Amino acid sequence: MTGRSFSYNFRYSLRGAFFSVLLLSVISFAVADSAEVVYAEGEGFTVIRDGASSYYDVYSGDADGLELQGGDLILTEGDTWVEILLNDTGTVIKVAENTTFTIKSIQDAGGVFEVSYGRVRARVERLTQETPFWLGSGDTVAGVRGTDFGYDLFYDAEAPEKKNIRVYCFEGAVEVVRRMNVPEGETFVPDEDFSTGKEYSSTVILRKNEMVSVDSEKPENLKKERVEPDIRNFWETNEFIFEPEETKAEFIFESFHNDARELRQAGIFTTMGGALIVGGAAAFYYIGDSQGLAVGLTTVGGTMIITGGYFLIRSFILGQ
Repeated sequence: MTGRSFSYNFRYSLRGAFFSVLLLSVISFAVADSAEVVYAEGEGFTVIRDGASSYYDVYSGDADGLELQGGDLILTEGDTWVEILLNDTGTVIKVAENTTFTIKSIQDAGGVFEVSYGRVRARVERLTQETPFWLGSGDTVAGVRGTDFGYDLFYDAEAPEKKNIRVYCFEGAVEVVRRMNVPEGETFVPDEDFSTGKEYSSTVILRKNEMVSVDSEKPENLKKERVEPDIRNFWETNEFIFEPEETKAEFIFESFHNDARELRQAGIFTTMGGALIVGGAAAFYYIGDSQGLAVGLTTVGGTMIITGGYFLIRSFILGQ
């Protein structure tokens, strides 16, 4: 095989690889709705999927970019916080420490989610009529069309059967529905416009800085009140870290750019890769008699070496 024919086949191999990557990208957009862990801090958390339990160590980086899907149950440990991005839409759910949270289903920037215990805050992108966002547990659910709100559920230490729920709104509006006097044999299953069971429900619309409290032992209608100071203080201390205003790529780069270990690893692999490409360019130049391809590969390899060198220098600076 001559150098010219080898260069020709190589270029077409690269083109074939490019279209293969493009095809895989298109296929990825066609898969079912999913979510992604975009931030985690603390010890670790457990995900239960299809009856199988998997533990993710935050320190080791196991949680970075973890894909979640409908049906997943997430259990966070003490001092562990997880932020989940829905379909790269801008909707972010923050799961607090010591919380049991289930992703029932995902649909674009919305879906159906359940809190079994603990605290969850959601910052929801503006939704369409076809993509509601429900968050709740048992007989009390909150539905939004685009807002910043939270949902707490705790059990009384002295009476484990007693459940206390608080739903509160920081921005936008939240419709909270509590099922009341449910006929025997029925269950509370809200539909997309919360009309099912209205005759058995108490409903309020929460605006900015409003909340409701629900005591499972007191079948009372919902009453709005001001957001309690402890709630506001809790979330001011534990604000969202991931900002949907910045692209996910920008957020990932910023995190990477300040991680000495990842920078050092990337620097080594990038520099070595660049050196191999430059070596391949020399081979094309002298053996394959393809000066154009050799110059192109030299440019790519040289850029990688410079970039790898920058990563290494920065990793040493951060490591000091």
